[in-house]
Amino acid sequence: MKELISQTLSTLWAYRLKSTLAIIAIAWGVTSVVVLMALGEGFYQKQSAAFAILLNNTQMAISGSASKAWQGLPPRRAITLTKHNVEPLLHSPLVSAISILYENDKTVVTNSKGQSIASSVAGIDPNYLAMSSLQLKPGSRNFTPIDQENHARVAILGWQLAETSHVKVGDAISINHVPFTVIGILNGDNVQVSFGDANRVEIPSATFTDMWDSFPAYIVVKPAGRTSASELRQEIIRYFSHVLHFDPSDDNAIYLPDLSGGAEMIKAVLRGIQLFLAASGAMTLAVGALGVANIMFLSVTERTREVGVRLAVGATKFSILRQFMAEGIALVCLGALVGLGLSWLAVYLLNTLSLPNWLGSPIITLSAVNISSGITFLLAILASWFPARRAAALTPIIALSARA
Repeated sequence: MKELISQTLSTLWAYRLKSTLAIIAIAWGVTSVVVLMALGEGFYQKQSAAFAILLNNTQMAISGSASKAWQGLPPRRAITLTKHNVEPLLHSPLVSAISILYENDKTVVTNSKGQSIASSVAGIDPNYLAMSSLQLKPGSRNFTPIDQENHARVAILGWQLAETSHVKVGDAISINHVPFTVIGILNGDNVQVSFGDANRVEIPSATFTDMWDSFPAYIVVKPAGRTSASELRQEIIRYFSHVLHFDPSDDNAIYLPDLSGGAEMIKAVLRGIQLFLAASGAMTLAVGALGVANIMFLSVTERTREVGVRLAVGATKFSILRQFMAEGIALVCLGALVGLGLSWLAVYLLNTLSLPNWLGSPIITLSAVNISSGITFLLAILASWFPARRAAALTPIIALSARA
């Protein structure tokens, strides 16, 4: 084995120009695979966060009306969700959290100059932002349980509303002539799906119910553990059909938007983009492997007399095959190591640049390294096997009669 390694290194050094070109080709291919997969992973994580409300099985529930008679009760009855009948749902083992949202679209919201800036106000609890996968801009804060207990007159503005009205954290606004202080502004950079949050004012739900006597617009229910979206919907129907007395098969009693279909499609699209980027890099790596194979064929042609001499003095065809295989695999492995180093450097530099926000931050994952290594190993075998087999197939007479 030591002799094989020594001979392989000596041969690579003797043909160092061709070896260097082969290493560069493989390094470029490996770098392409790893960097493109890192970009794909960063994009996947960024967009997954943007579509988090669809991907985490969180369920909305909206009041409806019974379309079927049930246990002596007539159809066309209003099925109304209230704080009183919603909160006990938390006792279900399939539910981890609930948020109740109130909404009024016929208000007058003015800035400190008395200029109208909005008409939509929502009442939310401290859980709502996290359950809706919404974040606040730096310098903002969420509502707290103390805000709820004190019925505080504080407000959070949607990102589009804050931008168009030029209202900042700490500014004063009025809602129906009642003064409020802005304590937060939503961050819309990572949001692809929202339910009106961008252009409305949000206040503590306790403060909202002081100002308006209304029922919840909808509730948001978060599943516990590994509860699926369908299991959660069945549990919500089971609970409310028992509490509000309607037929569990009545789809009009409570509207439960099924977001799981959209979530599966989004996951498939994002993974498809990742696969496309990985395939593009693999094609570049394949081109590099073809370069190695071509260099190895040229090496066999140039060293035909050398092979003939070795065969004439007793070398076996297997030893010739092994020698050329070792040279080809060594070239590819050296190129792969250089490529992995360049990949790390490239991703590091990309993360220091101001990339578009939608692209996310490139991330090198273990799977990217494993995939690139696996592809490289396979291509190394293919790039080395055919030239090595050709060298091993030579006969001493023909090889010695070849031109030097």
